Amino acid sequence: MQKSEINGPERDFHHPYTPYKIQLDFMTALYDTIEEGKIGIFESPTGKISQILNGNRQTDPSGKSLSLICGAMTWLRDHQSLSRLNLFQNSDQDDSEPAWVREYHMNMVKEQHMRKYQQLEARIRRVREIEQREKARVQSQKWLGLSDEIRGHSKRVKGSDKNTDESSKFIVEDWDSDTEDITSADNNVDGNSNISSEVQGLLKKLTRQTGNRDNEEEEEDGFDDEVKIFYASRTHSQLSQFVQQLRLPRFPPSELYQSESTLRHVPLSSRKQLCIHPTVSRLRDLNAINDKCTELQQNPVDRRCPYMMNEREVDDRVKSRDFRDRVLSDIRDIEEMSEIGNSMSVCPYYASRGAVQMCEVVTLPYPLLLQSSYRKALSISLKNQIVIIDEAHNLLDAITSLFSMAISYSDIVRSRSCVETYLAKFSKRLNGGNKVYISQIIRLLNVLERFLVGFQGSNGTEVSQNDVLLKDGVDTINIYKIDKYLEKSKLARKVESYATHVVESAIANDKENKTKKTRPIASVPVLSKIMSFLMALTNPSNEGKVFFEQANGDRYMKYLLLDPSFHFKSIVEEARCVILAGGTMEPVGDYMRYLFPYMPIERIRMFSCDHVIPNENLGAWTVATGPTGIDLTFTFDRQQIDMIGQELGRTIANLMFVVPDGMVIFFPSYKYMDEVCLCWKKKLPNASTTIWDQIAKRKTIFQEPRDSSQVESILSSYAQVLSDSSAAQQPGKTRGAILLAVVGGKMSEGINFSDSLARGIVMVGLPFPNAKSADMVAKRRYVERMAYDQTKEKEFALLKVQYADETAIPPYKIAAMEDTCRQEAEVASRDYYENVCMRAVNQSIGRGIRHATDYTVIIFVDSRFGSPRIQNKLPKWIRERMTSGSTADRTIGGVLRNVREFFKTK
Repeated sequence: MQKSEINGPERDFHHPYTPYKIQLDFMTALYDTIEEGKIGIFESPTGKISQILNGNRQTDPSGKSLSLICGAMTWLRDHQSLSRLNLFQNSDQDDSEPAWVREYHMNMVKEQHMRKYQQLEARIRRVREIEQREKARVQSQKWLGLSDEIRGHSKRVKGSDKNTDESSKFIVEDWDSDTEDITSADNNVDGNSNISSEVQGLLKKLTRQTGNRDNEEEEEDGFDDEVKIFYASRTHSQLSQFVQQLRLPRFPPSELYQSESTLRHVPLSSRKQLCIHPTVSRLRDLNAINDKCTELQQNPVDRRCPYMMNEREVDDRVKSRDFRDRVLSDIRDIEEMSEIGNSMSVCPYYASRGAVQMCEVVTLPYPLLLQSSYRKALSISLKNQIVIIDEAHNLLDAITSLFSMAISYSDIVRSRSCVETYLAKFSKRLNGGNKVYISQIIRLLNVLERFLVGFQGSNGTEVSQNDVLLKDGVDTINIYKIDKYLEKSKLARKVESYATHVVESAIANDKENKTKKTRPIASVPVLSKIMSFLMALTNPSNEGKVFFEQANGDRYMKYLLLDPSFHFKSIVEEARCVILAGGTMEPVGDYMRYLFPYMPIERIRMFSCDHVIPNENLGAWTVATGPTGIDLTFTFDRQQIDMIGQELGRTIANLMFVVPDGMVIFFPSYKYMDEVCLCWKKKLPNASTTIWDQIAKRKTIFQEPRDSSQVESILSSYAQVLSDSSAAQQPGKTRGAILLAVVGGKMSEGINFSDSLARGIVMVGLPFPNAKSADMVAKRRYVERMAYDQTKEKEFALLKVQYADETAIPPYKIAAMEDTCRQEAEVASRDYYENVCMRAVNQSIGRGIRHATDYTVIIFVDSRFGSPRIQNKLPKWIRERMTSGSTADRTIGGVLRNVREFFKTK
């Protein structure tokens, strides 16, 4: 892996503030990584001051988001400039040719490229002119009172006949099992299903070229091959923060885009964020929202979603383009997209896609980028594009979560019942191809049901994929064809919609119990869920494992993805450049081993910038023993929790005397925090008060809630106490506050505790995941096997060099090689386990220092933090500032002296 060295030319990155040296280095390294088409792992520990906790809305110039924006956009605008086109210095030219010949060639190439982009701008202008004419045409029709009548007539013609059977909407289109294609209304130009698909495609093409549109009114797609920046982050709030930063810099127009100088941006999101239909947007579940939206689109015209634009109608097309132009006219947030959609009565979820082609920056959440099905649905191509993934410390877990799934026995039974009911109802109206595939689906569901009923095993027992796929003749069914059939026919949604219709009709007819019954059928298309699970089983066994679980009276099969590199590889191979960015990316080794194992090390650039704070503004110490000399090693041991909890309480009570203002204390889990708090509230023998009361007398105690809806109020109260300086000066009143939080909880990420909000960060113990869980056991076995195989390949290659004939290798050498492989596998497994823990630790401890003048102390309360192996997994900017000394320095007394001296200078 290449460590980035900054020796390149100075560039103007158009930063809105005066950037620090480390920010210039960050932007330069980012620019060079994009230019060279490499993978970049970028670590920048600083960030924006929290607006939730601080009233001050000023943004600190050291923010990572601004560095990403300025570095990437500067490259993009330079890339659009003529001076950056290396074709003008064509290496194929013969240096022996006269200078005038070389100059003529350069001018010719320059003119060709200039003409290309001039034509592109001309096409943009022509599209705008066409849109203006269409808009004027629609407005004139409305002025004459014709538009509504024409539109109404059109919709009446397209609408279903009142005499049509209402259940027709649930029937899938005819399926030809021989050609395996669907003859649908969209592919049927004149309504004659006897016309071949090739002829229909040709007719559609001719219709687009010669029908109902002026010759010059051709769809323009000149932006398809233009380089864009795709920026992804994990949460909606993180994307909103990025958009706010995107508005700050001002970039000059490039030579090729003089008339298009404004930064063009479009935010993409799910229906949950963008749907404006009053009924659908009130639903809380994403699957329910998706399903209801699809149902509204399938309704007859008079009951269809009024915000969905039909591109075949001129006035709808005008409204869609107006929406696109308004989106591109400024840098918009998701909330603004919804506001524009509401004001124009246009669905922002679908209409926003039209802006992607013409924009320079696309912001989107992880799932829309990481899942190829979403990219396909949004017509997103990443070929030669710039992909920036922020908060990338989450990436490995996010990919694993997205592609792991579970199905239950109740899911299977319900799905089989719904499909059988559907087939019984519509059997006479379905053609042979549909019946064949639906029968095969029922057969698959029956096999899965019998398998789960008969499976003997405890929770976490591994299930062989072959035992599922090769049972009862399932191997004779082509699962890939079934999956394609479900995708094309939309059978899963139609089955779900019909089942819901049956239940709702029964409720409506049962007047006595109408108010007592609730809809028992969920909105999630369970058949699609089961099919996704079956498709996952077809993956190679080394990519994922299946486990059996039993809970709440139900039986489950759970597929766990083990190899995240498989699903990320398509992004890496398509994109020009992939940037992983985060406040802390340590431990970096996991990305190399588990995300880019196939990538040559020279193609990866690692850049880690130091913190902007001076060394004296951060103190970091390990507390290995408490006030009474008890060793502080935190494990969830019932027999020791009271003793070690009390020792922790005494340690905190001592620290609060030397740490001013706010202290944030991170516990390994909610359960451990609750146990410790109970311990603190117990009255000790020969003590007049509890540890809890001793702490509360000095600082107000706040505790992270399990309920997300209460987080903001707790944070506000915490901040209010700390801002009440008058109370702190009164005798007997609080001199600050303590916030008890959880690693990996709601306050360990995305919340910035700057300034007085956290003059001290205390990390209690090491938050290791459950080593005995089926997931962790499977992951560690996968890591061990990977390390074993890689070591064996390397060691065996060395032996073959030493011994020309493989058969001549002595047995003791083979045995030694096997021992080396096993040792490396054990080290890799332990390393992976520790890395999972330390990524969570690093996210939590990085919350407390957020700008150049900030200062804080970080106290690691656990003897294991004194281990060099654990310390090497801490962020570089913390690791280099950690005080190293004798064992005595890790006692609470030694640490208290150091902390007192630290704050004396502040």
